[in-house]
Amino acid sequence: MSGQVLLAPLDFGIRSQYLHARGTLERLLELDVVPVVNENDAIADDEIRFGDNDRIAALVAHLVNAEVLVMLTDADGLY
Repeated sequence: MSGQVLLAPLDFGIRSQYLHARGTLERLLELDVVPVVNENDAIADDEIRFGDNDRIAALVAHLVNAEVLVMLTDADGLY
């Protein structure tokens, strides 16, 4: 089973939001739900830039103390 989680960079800068996001991700993993994380584009304050989800991925990896972060892409030159 999977579940979508929408996060924004601000969620990592405000401690209460950071702790809430961490608790949510930990609970999903406890329930054997694979969290699919994306940037919450609906509340983005600037236009979406290349790499925003990559940055969110790195922040989430740190948030959950991941041992490995694997990023896959089909961008030219990065196969």
